[in-house]
Amino acid sequence: MRNIRDRRAAFTLIELLVVIAVIGVLIALLLPAVQSAREAARRAQCSNNLKQIGLGMHAYHATHDVFPPGYITGTETANINSPETGPGWGWATMLLNNLEQSAAYNAANFSVPITVPASQTIRTVSLSVFLCPSSTGGSGPVVLKNAAGANLVTDLSPGQYVASAGQLEVEEFPAQNNGLFYRNSRIGVRDVQDGTSTTLMAGERSRNVADATWVGVIPYSRVCTNPKWKVKDCETANVMVLGHTGPSPDQHWVDVPNYKGAGADDFWSLHSGGCNFLFADGSVRFIKESVDPRVFSFLSTRAGGEVVSADQY
Repeated sequence: MRNIRDRRAAFTLIELLVVIAVIGVLIALLLPAVQSAREAARRAQCSNNLKQIGLGMHAYHATHDVFPPGYITGTETANINSPETGPGWGWATMLLNNLEQSAAYNAANFSVPITVPASQTIRTVSLSVFLCPSSTGGSGPVVLKNAAGANLVTDLSPGQYVASAGQLEVEEFPAQNNGLFYRNSRIGVRDVQDGTSTTLMAGERSRNVADATWVGVIPYSRVCTNPKWKVKDCETANVMVLGHTGPSPDQHWVDVPNYKGAGADDFWSLHSGGCNFLFADGSVRFIKESVDPRVFSFLSTRAGGEVVSADQY
């Protein structure tokens, strides 16, 4: 009798395999839900970052009556397409004091170039408000080279939010564009004739496509798409702080969010279906990659006269 009871207390091989199979099925069913919940949290954090940036933009505007310039720099000659000489500080560095980053703001000397030793503290600091947790494509600082391949900076802090320059290509039109930000821009709410609720202020760019930074523009440097990205594109480094939608004289199409042929100057995220965008009224909205290209293009202009309703994006 004892031997019979002992045999009945043990699991058979078939029973064990059934239990393992059931556990495997449960894990397979649960894993997508866990991943979806994690991405929802990352997307919410990313949206909150843009909301904080929007508050900083409007605090800056309240003080200066304009939004910060896209970036500040001189040029070698009076020609607007002349090579830039720096210092190159970008829009985000000018918001630091309004983003509870007073120590970082005080460490920045806007009259000297980003690349000099005196600017190392500020150009290397990592700030979570400028980093989207969903972005992938490499970690660590940004390395920028000149056209000859020599390193100009190897410790530039990355960022995943670029300001909206408008429709026109950032490289081709550095000193003039029809959005809110460009070289030495001084655009205020009074200039946003299309309405602040339908004008883009900033959006996402993930490192799996191309690097961006919150610090600014390094003169004479080039930025290229991620080597693993299928589109090979190199641009002037001002695209690291600015993005555009198209069309443009040399680009007769619109690059919608998450466009599969995106270059180094476009908006892109790893959120499923689209990107988070900050609008000029301070609101943050998710624009789907299925948006009508014409509508997305219209959203990037400050005074284009286009009529866009909220149900179109």
